[in-house]
Amino acid sequence: MQLDSSILGALRCFEAAGRLLSFTKAAESLNFTQSAVSQQIRHLEDRLGYVLFVRQPRSLKLTPQGEALFQTTTRALHDIQQTIQRLGMPNAPLQVNCLPSFALQWLMPRLTDFHREQPDVSVRLKAEFQALDRQSMDTEDIDVAVRYDPVRYSRLHADVLLDEYLIPVATPKYLAEHRELAEGTSLDGVVLLHDASPWVGAAEFVEWRTWLEAFHPTWMAHLEGPQFNLSSLAIGAALNHQGVAMGRTALVYDEIRSGRLVNVFRQHVRAPARYMLLSRNPDDRRVTIFSAWLKAECARFDAMRMETLSRDR
Repeated sequence: MQLDSSILGALRCFEAAGRLLSFTKAAESLNFTQSAVSQQIRHLEDRLGYVLFVRQPRSLKLTPQGEALFQTTTRALHDIQQTIQRLGMPNAPLQVNCLPSFALQWLMPRLTDFHREQPDVSVRLKAEFQALDRQSMDTEDIDVAVRYDPVRYSRLHADVLLDEYLIPVATPKYLAEHRELAEGTSLDGVVLLHDASPWVGAAEFVEWRTWLEAFHPTWMAHLEGPQFNLSSLAIGAALNHQGVAMGRTALVYDEIRSGRLVNVFRQHVRAPARYMLLSRNPDDRRVTIFSAWLKAECARFDAMRMETLSRDR
């Protein structure tokens, strides 16, 4: 039997009826009448020479031949839909704009997995400090942006990707050289390392101040210390035994797991900011695919991170 246009249309009706086990519901999903769907399937059965459904008073049941055809038809229609969507995607790379520290410490190491899972979506990652207009993102060189920000975006399409928590971190060597720090009794002689601008408009020392207010307010007099324009640089200074950095857990998680850095006081506080996912055109299929993957990655990371933080208490 040749697959002419009438057979292909009937197979579409058959797949919907097999999936929903109802001619009425299949008709609603296809915007057809119930009698049209029933007629298409009866025509298909006549052409095939066997019955596809057992008609019951209030439901349908696939026959063994119907079940076999349904499985094949479902796979074929799914493959056709995926191919149409893939061919309809823009050829241009998805422009992902991200703050440097998050790009270097968290996103870039995970992009290999995305490229393996979604070989048809090319990503161009650009790490920069560019401040985005919180009311719009009308720029052609950014499709998706990730920002660490305490504010809400009223007009942009924005989703919270990941909450953040702050923990002081240092190397085992630095802790061995500063016993009172390791014991949690004093910051005398300890160098605090700062990200000078965690987000646009952040107050000076805001991350260290947030943690100290929660756990050691009497240590506020020790806030002074070297400031860096990247959190990654403050973390790098800590890795070189130069002091204690206030680490965002997303940026220091791997270093803590490796033992290169230590969660000094085993106490964390929620950061004033969180990671936001912004998109210029959320209906772009490339954006949809990348956003879904990124949200899933953040959810997996959050589960591992919270398990580690609870264990460190």
